[in-house]
Amino acid sequence: MLNKFILDFAKQSEVVYTLSTNAPNYIVSSSEKGIHVETKSSRNKFNEGKKEVPYVLIRNDWLEQALGILIDKRTVNDQDFVDLGRRHSFILAFLSSLPFVEKLKNNQVQLKTFTTLDIPFSTIDQTMTMLQELIDGEYTADSIAQKFKDDNMKRLKAHARQNLRLLGYLNKDNKLVNKDNSIQEVKKRILQSPFVHMVYESLKFMDMYNYKEKLEVLREIAYLTVVSSTDQTTIKESVAEKGIRNIFNWLKYAKLIDGDGNVIEMSEKVNKNRNYWWVNQGQTAKDEVEGGFLWAPKRNKQGTPLTHHTDLLKANPGDVVFAYSQGAIHSICEVTENAVTSKKPSTFATDLWEEDGNLLRVQYFPLSPKLKKVTIPEDKRKKEVGPFDVNGNVKQGYFYSVSKEFAEYLLSSFQDSFPATFKLEGSTRKTTNLSEKRLVNHIYNYIKNEGFYYKEEEVKSLYLSLRTKPFVILSGISGTGKTKIVEKFANSIGATEENGQFHLIPVRPDWSDGSELIGFEDIKGDFKPGPLTKVLLEAEKNPELPYFVLLDEMNLARVEYYFSDLLSVMESRRWVGDQIVTSQIPTPESFSKRVIIPDNVYIIGTVNMDETTHPFSSKVLDRANTLEFNEVDLSFFPSLQDNQEVEDYPVTNDVLKTKYLTLKDAITDYQSIIKHTTNRLIDINNILKKNKTHFGYRIRDEICFYMIYNQLGQLMTPKEAFDRQLLQKVLPKINGSDFATAEIIEELFTYCTGQALDMVNYEQAIEHAHFPKSAEKLAIMYKNQEQHGFTSFWLG
Repeated sequence: MLNKFILDFAKQSEVVYTLSTNAPNYIVSSSEKGIHVETKSSRNKFNEGKKEVPYVLIRNDWLEQALGILIDKRTVNDQDFVDLGRRHSFILAFLSSLPFVEKLKNNQVQLKTFTTLDIPFSTIDQTMTMLQELIDGEYTADSIAQKFKDDNMKRLKAHARQNLRLLGYLNKDNKLVNKDNSIQEVKKRILQSPFVHMVYESLKFMDMYNYKEKLEVLREIAYLTVVSSTDQTTIKESVAEKGIRNIFNWLKYAKLIDGDGNVIEMSEKVNKNRNYWWVNQGQTAKDEVEGGFLWAPKRNKQGTPLTHHTDLLKANPGDVVFAYSQGAIHSICEVTENAVTSKKPSTFATDLWEEDGNLLRVQYFPLSPKLKKVTIPEDKRKKEVGPFDVNGNVKQGYFYSVSKEFAEYLLSSFQDSFPATFKLEGSTRKTTNLSEKRLVNHIYNYIKNEGFYYKEEEVKSLYLSLRTKPFVILSGISGTGKTKIVEKFANSIGATEENGQFHLIPVRPDWSDGSELIGFEDIKGDFKPGPLTKVLLEAEKNPELPYFVLLDEMNLARVEYYFSDLLSVMESRRWVGDQIVTSQIPTPESFSKRVIIPDNVYIIGTVNMDETTHPFSSKVLDRANTLEFNEVDLSFFPSLQDNQEVEDYPVTNDVLKTKYLTLKDAITDYQSIIKHTTNRLIDINNILKKNKTHFGYRIRDEICFYMIYNQLGQLMTPKEAFDRQLLQKVLPKINGSDFATAEIIEELFTYCTGQALDMVNYEQAIEHAHFPKSAEKLAIMYKNQEQHGFTSFWLG
């Protein structure tokens, strides 16, 4: 499991700095083969036409082998990895960034070492109870043996005493040195404990793991890094597990993690407490931007420390820096680490400063357009005494504090120049993203908390279907909650009717064209936009937010009549830069605005199949994932014991936006998934050809995309995901009353189960099937044909 963790850690990392030169290596993307790392050199070679891509591949097996070497040797340098390709310096730097590894001098790294005294061996409740008893003067920490006669109680109190030493409440002589047992103080002290802090930092990269997987990874790390405090031998796995469980208990008490071990985001608190700074960059600007840092000497040539240099030490992670050069703010930066002692960067071509200095890591966000000094009102500059003189001109120093009022003035008055990350609360709705696995888990829990029950796999498949293509059909008998799952799915990620991101449009039986959705010209010749057009125009103004359109009872009218124009426009999707755009939706000439389907709009239709509704043509089915909701659990009731409310978690459109429009977009990174999936589809298509129900490239591509997104999110096994796609994309096309249809169903059943279809014992075959959900549906379809002389996916 530890090997998997370091690969996931690599995929989530953004930049790694080599130990010898401090050069940045940007992790720009990942694939099933490894991570793609871009450097200044690889980018230059790409720009010069010497490379086909601007990055190099660091293979997964190199990272796994490197971890094995580190575990065997415990201390390594880059020469230990020369057999792992030409990127051994990067591999060493990557290992040094792992939470359980530390840097040494001379460009070496080693596994961190802890003793059992660094691990808590009692719960936080036991520890805090003893602290309160000591504060109240009931006994002293060194009088446990006299106070308690029961051996078990003595042992528990001894463990709690050691924990209080670990937290710094007791000194080495067991004297109480701190009586502040507030949650804020305890939280601070918990994170000051080295081993606990290492666990906390590791958990930040495990939000896609379940509780058991988190425990397994951390148990392995503890087994590698913790030794007995008495004889320095490796601890037992049971001791490691007990310590990790207690740390989970501590972190949960401090509200640093939730019940599943997921780190609770602290971004809102950071934003409220962040400080703002101004840096004047001259000839060093280019080197600092490319390196992702700020640097200033500790003293000037005369040996005097200057405040505008040493103030780098006051900046904290989360703080914001306005980077100024050549008459304009060219970037806004976020501080990522506290300043550290560092020699003057070798790229600085100047002798004006001493060699010893402080280096502050920041992430640069270039401004577009740059914010020129002259556009900032002079009176605002004159009042801001930090970076400006009495005349409102920029001072000659380096690093200055700026007031919150001045910073907020810049961010609000020139918000078009700044990235959305730095917009003030209130200027736009705050959104934040989770990993796919954690997001789907949140959506499922939110829906369940609202009193509606759906299987978690159904929520996963709805999420994957929307990512694959923003058009999904939900079918099933009336009353199974098809409308509610869409509404609550949208609500869970911040899209509601109140904020305009969720729209329910009831379909009426008399719709014969698209005017009810798109709009129409009135008798005066003025265009009256329909409800869908209004959503599309609004969504285009807010591309960072997802918008959901629910067409309720979609097939009360013939879908091909009122939706055909929109289906055609959907298929015109293409890349323009990093945006997906479509052709224009046909509107009258009297309407001057261009209407497209933006890539942040998701259309979901609910359908019932009865005597009042219309069937779907292949044109519609080919373009959608069809999810069926026929199962009903009448025994489910909302929990009366669990009153904890699950709040919505607003996200940006990035969590749903598709990455691929054609296989060409994905083939480089996911060749094996695409080939394996395509081979399966070829076998299925050969069966379907017998009555001309076989499918084309569109279905092949979209099934491959679904499989890729599933792999990225680790939501289902590959077999489970393919089973869902067979059920949702292929089987809805099958219907008929002839022998060929029955034969196709039998062959597909055999493909899914490995056994011939026997209607007497088919349930046993389904139980052991490769693709059980599809096999079960095929058995139902075969039974319908036997009983009624006709079968269809839609008959139940």
